[in-house]
Amino acid sequence: MIPENRNNKVYFSSKLRDVSPVAYKGVTEILDSYGVGHSLLDGTKDIWARDYMPLQVREDCLMVYDYTPDYLRLYKKYQPLMSNPIEVCRANGIKYKESLGNIRIDGGNVVHCSSKVIMTSKVFEENPSISVRDLTGLLETLFEAQLIVLPWDPREIYGHADGIVRFVDDDTVIMTNYRHFDKKMAARFLNILQSRFKTVHVLEYDVPTPYKDNWAYINYLQTDRVLVVPSFGVPEDEQALSQISMFFPEYLGRIEMADARDLVKGGGCFNCASWTV
Repeated sequence: MIPENRNNKVYFSSKLRDVSPVAYKGVTEILDSYGVGHSLLDGTKDIWARDYMPLQVREDCLMVYDYTPDYLRLYKKYQPLMSNPIEVCRANGIKYKESLGNIRIDGGNVVHCSSKVIMTSKVFEENPSISVRDLTGLLETLFEAQLIVLPWDPREIYGHADGIVRFVDDDTVIMTNYRHFDKKMAARFLNILQSRFKTVHVLEYDVPTPYKDNWAYINYLQTDRVLVVPSFGVPEDEQALSQISMFFPEYLGRIEMADARDLVKGGGCFNCASWTV
């Protein structure tokens, strides 16, 4: 799949301007200052564009899928929030080349670099009619990458890998401060990641009163020119910026923070609310 650091255009749902105006203004001003192109997507039903927009396997291949996650599908009041990937693409003149058909995927559960893809096992829960072995093989073939599966924490209903881990390169990842929320689950994540990568950086915060959403620093927006880290007006902000800057020396002078307080209250942050190609 296309590495995250090669992204050169960013899309947001047109709803983001109204739902999270502070975060939208902050992140787009940063993108403008670095000359990163960005556009708004019409025809979306919620702000979390990452979840339903196509997956970019190659420069010339965008892949759509069945976006009907159980946390929306099973509740009538949330069903109107399910954006159809094909309909959104058509409404915005975006051409996709391949379709996963009836395979359910949530884009927020796909974290990738050029040769590896990380997902939580929620993908197997969403596709019970396909064996784990068959679905693993199918995904690896379609993504043209090795699939690494983390356990799904059922208390986190979305099962999104992008709230747990991100790539620095093919051999290095960053993991969020999951041990502050669940030490046993964090240990399981860490054991798997350390067995598959040469280096695993873990975000840590030394504060007297932790901010309840400090997991969300991992949900930064990465483009080829700038990396945008969320800020929340709390002591963890500077600690997160310092650590992420150390993990990405190639972004020296190109890591910025934008206020995401009106965005994170919806359960996600900048990576969740964007689609990059």
